[in-house]
Amino acid sequence: MNRHITGPIGYLVLKSQQRDRTDTLLKAAFLSLQLIDLVLTLVAARYGYPELNPLVRASLDSIYKLAIFKFAIPVLISWFVPGRWLVPAILMLVGVVGWNVKELIMLAF
Repeated sequence: MNRHITGPIGYLVLKSQQRDRTDTLLKAAFLSLQLIDLVLTLVAARYGYPELNPLVRASLDSIYKLAIFKFAIPVLISWFVPGRWLVPAILMLVGVVGWNVKELIMLAF
């Protein structure tokens, strides 16, 4: 009898822990990609490559503005948004970071 009562509750607790772990991993991936994008933007700006995004271009005059735009706002987004909703943004950021790396390599040689 005791097993039947804890069975569904135990199942829900286990599923909740798995969901929390997945949520944390997705948020960490989102923030890591944002940080990589910030570093790549700083490297490109330092070597004189033009920034195509007008919002980022306007914030290049201050490292603080750029950090707020590229990292602090994504931290707030990841705080309030469930991890599974970040999957499209993560996929887009993988493409953006990949493109930036490719462009930096092409322009360096």
